Amino acid sequence: MIVQAGLFAPKVAPPPPQDPFYNRVTELDYFKAKFSGEVGFVTVLVGPRNCGKSRLLEELLRQYEQQNIGPLFLKIDARFTPVHSPDEVSKALVSKLDTVKIERIKNSIGRNRFISLLTSLKIKVKLSSSLPFFKSDLEAELAKELREDEGKLEPTINKFDKILEALQPLPRKPVIVIDEANDLMDWKEPDPLQPELKQLLAFLIGISKQKRQAHVILATSDYFLANWLTQVGMTEDKFRVEVLGDLTEEEAEKFVYGDGVEGGWRGIVNDSFKTKEDLANAKDQWSEIYQRCGGNIGLLKQCVAEARDLKGDWGSALQAVVTGPLGAVDRGFKPSVYIQKGGEDPLWTKGQWRMVLECITTSPQHAVLVSEIEEELGEGGEDILLSMVKYNLLALRPPSTLARDLRQEAYENDGVIETVVTLPLPAHVWAAKAVIKRMKAKEGKS
Repeated sequence: MIVQAGLFAPKVAPPPPQDPFYNRVTELDYFKAKFSGEVGFVTVLVGPRNCGKSRLLEELLRQYEQQNIGPLFLKIDARFTPVHSPDEVSKALVSKLDTVKIERIKNSIGRNRFISLLTSLKIKVKLSSSLPFFKSDLEAELAKELREDEGKLEPTINKFDKILEALQPLPRKPVIVIDEANDLMDWKEPDPLQPELKQLLAFLIGISKQKRQAHVILATSDYFLANWLTQVGMTEDKFRVEVLGDLTEEEAEKFVYGDGVEGGWRGIVNDSFKTKEDLANAKDQWSEIYQRCGGNIGLLKQCVAEARDLKGDWGSALQAVVTGPLGAVDRGFKPSVYIQKGGEDPLWTKGQWRMVLECITTSPQHAVLVSEIEEELGEGGEDILLSMVKYNLLALRPPSTLARDLRQEAYENDGVIETVVTLPLPAHVWAAKAVIKRMKAKEGKS
């Protein structure tokens, strides 16, 4: 496997102090360049929870439309728009293609080609001088036609095919994003004899890799999604996994305390709308904060918010950050307590879970090659590892030019670049170390 070396050094372009979007300029440039180029594989964008994926996608949508980068950016957020079944996906596609976006399509291809699109959809267009269309009539006709079959996946896909065909001659292609795409793994077929999931996947593959009509991004924090896609029909030659990592330690420290540049990033401890007096000793806490939060934006925000709510009680704030991860690590030793997921019981034993924790926590970057973990797990190691990933105990991190939180050497195995295994969040690493230390202390007393 040939993998591009680490992404060039990130540019620093501080946003206004009130802008919550922090230091993802390099990633923005990467995707804007991608959207300006040729369409290819479906992109599966994975990364730690709360690392900023959704915020990055929102910023891409905003810039795409404000800067007129292309004709259509359709973003479905499965947190608010369900995608568990054919009818839900149909409704999601129709609801997101509103009249504002339809007007953008019309302006991109011109009125005459837009009328040709309506004709291809068998929409009758009156063009007589006595019955002229007003500015919004054409858009309304297309919106109405889409609603006719709302809730029916196949007709909706067929209509989207026509729309994308009309946009194909344009130099910049549309973008279709499903955020929290892991919800597709809970897919329910109304009629098992007529499965429609493969039809949806075929549509996504068709408009991206095959016909090169639209960029498709499936974003998730669930690292099992890529494996699931291969099981349900989207083979590995149809998609590419990109990883949006956490911030580096230098970036994370600036995120918390500010970059020291006048008019630049203030730092979340210096929120002008809060009372920063409560956090006067925040700088002294960095070592403890980073041990638990790493560069995860969500954890850093949680920690500072807890400290502010607790009037500067950093000890309690730091404990609050790791309470959930401590419980998750402990539950890993009790595979029998998990509710069956995907029709499969957990496959690991508590001894295997401890072995994996010890391997990861003693590794220099808290990342271990998949091949090493599978070998340590013994017979059935591949299935056991995937079971831990499926139950969200572990994360698989393929090499990615976007991720700067792991150095390149973490992926290297005698000159070959491989996927590595990590714990889901930095807080889980801290929790795992604490649990193992506690277990060893108990064993030493017995």
